[in-house]
Amino acid sequence: MKSHPFNWIATLIAVLAIGIWLFTSFGMIHSKHMEEAVITEKTHDEEDYFIIVEDKKVHVKDTSTWMLLETGETYNITYEWYGMKKPYVTDVNQAHDKDQVGGGH
Repeated sequence: MKSHPFNWIATLIAVLAIGIWLFTSFGMIHSKHMEEAVITEKTHDEEDYFIIVEDKKVHVKDTSTWMLLETGETYNITYEWYGMKKPYVTDVNQAHDKDQVGGGH
């Protein structure tokens, strides 16, 4: 049985496409920075704490940071996600302020 070159080319393209999709979905960390974002809501369940900012639910891993954040206030927020993980906050700073939330004097 002879193999047709089209089968090899189609297989190669499919393998490359799947590899690129897997890398961008699970191997690459995506990051977004929001300037002067207003926290519209704070929620939590038994284990996790979240903020709603620009209609996006973002996980706050540090409960102390979550407690310092106030709804209706403006912050500069950076969050990351990868694969099927929930977006989580990596950096929070009060808008128009050079110190971190709860930072030194």
